[in-house]
Parts: sequence; structure tokens; C-alpha cells
Amino acid sequence: MRGYFLCAASLAAAVLSGGFALAQTPLLGSGPPSGQADEITGDDAPVPSLPNPFSRFNLDRLWAAPGQKKAQEGLGEDDLGGDGRKPAGQSGVAAPARGTAQKSGAEAEQLKKALAPKPTPEAARKKMLDALFERLRQASDPEDAHHIAESIERLWLQSQSDTANLLMQRVTASVMAEQYPLALSLLDRLVALAPDWAEAWNQRATTRFLTGDTDGAMADIDQVIKLEPRHFGALAGMGMILRGAGLNKSALEIFNKVLGIYPLEADIRKLTEKLTLEVEGQDI
Repeated sequence: MRGYFLCAASLAAAVLSGGFALAQTPLLGSGPPSGQADEITGDDAPVPSLPNPFSRFNLDRLWAAPGQKKAQEGLGEDDLGGDGRKPAGQSGVAAPARGTAQKSGAEAEQLKKALAPKPTPEAARKKMLDALFERLRQASDPEDAHHIAESIERLWLQSQSDTANLLMQRVTASVMAEQYPLALSLLDRLVALAPDWAEAWNQRATTRFLTGDTDGAMADIDQVIKLEPRHFGALAGMGMILRGAGLNKSALEIFNKVLGIYPLEADIRKLTEKLTLEVEGQDI
């Protein structure tokens, strides 16, 4: 048990000391991988029911061809020589109208944009998450904040691997059925297959916590925060484990980190207020 307290305290200290800096980011970009943007960003997309505490708090043509008009077309007789030829020094082709030049310039700009390199799925996903986190931080209505948080969770639950996504669906079903040994076996395969997928580690942390393995849960939360420092669910889970170990002051600081990311999370705010009174009473 002493080893667990040391593990929990050292991990919390690493987070609080800035080892896992919380990103304050500027909207909406990555589409989720494999062309699933509509499926992920829509508010009506199904959200898997995940267990507490770590997942939810409950061209046109570029240039017009020159006209094949005669040089003298549109000219008065006074502009022509006696033999019907245009006086020397004057071009036979009319200068393009100003509006035509502007249109051509706009078409060129559209072509340039169309041919520009497209962002990678991961870069687009990061841009979208950055925008959603900024909206979450600035939200003034709890219901709006809740929907934004759900959108973030939908993105977290999508990887670039169809195999990994299928495994995650099986994990979710197993946890909901309380088949924890099966879920853990699937999660071991999942983190080996997709070690850079923060949500794979987060789900294993959740499942380990549900089976009473708090040391294993804290180790997995460590990986989650390294991959996604703004993971409010994993941070909340860390705070709960610290609180359960009697480390209220460290837990309070972790919960304040959560509120810095998700200010309108009502359950965490209530818990923070309660812990604040307890910690201040201890200091007195």
C-alpha cells in the first residue's frame, strides 16, 4: 500500500509541476480519419456509453481565349486610314475589360487553393480538437458545454485504424456487460496495436479502476496525459484516486486542473468546493 501512495503522489506531482502542460489552444479542423467527419462532428452521432470515472461525467478555365475580332471592329471611320487599315502603332486586339481581369484573378486564386496540399487526417483532427477545447473553455451555458464535451469524446473514441476501432467497440460492450477480464484482454491488444491512441489507455485505466487495480489505473492515466494533456476525464479519474487515498490537497489541485479545461463541469465543481473546505480546515 505504501508503494501505491508513492506512485499516486509522484504522478500527481508530475502533472501539477507542469510536466504535462495543459494546452490553451486557439476552430474546427481534423476531420476524423478515414472520411468520418460527418459521423464524428454531428451532435446527433451516437455516443458510446462509457463507464465513470474516466470517460464521462455523466475551375473554370484560367484564362479566356483572346477574341478573334477584326482589328477594326468597333472603330469609327475616323480611326481608320483611307485604305481601311488601322493607323500604325495601334494594336488590333482590344485590351481586356477590367472586370474580366478581376474574374481571371479570382479563378486563379481558386485554382491555387484547390491544388494546395490537403492536411493529414491527424493534423485535421488536432485542429478540430483545438477549436472544440477553446469553445469548451469559453462556454457560458452548461448545456452547450456538455454538447461540446461530447463532441470531444466522439473524436477521442476514433482512431485511424479500423481494426482498433472495432476492438474499442468490443471493449465498450464488454465493460457495459461487466465482463472485465475479457475487456482487459481486448485492451491489452488495443494498446499494443495503437500505443499512441490516448483513449485506448484511458479505457484500460477505467477498467482497471473498476476491478480495484488503482496502481494499474494510475499507470495508464500517466500514459493518457502524456498523449493528451487536456483529457479532462483521465484527470478527473486521477483526482478521484488521490482523494480515495486520502491525498485531498493533491486531489483538489488536480480537480482545479479539470476546471481549467472544462469550467462548467458541475459535478467536478461541486466536489472542488467541498474539498476546498476540507483542505482549508486541515490547514487551520
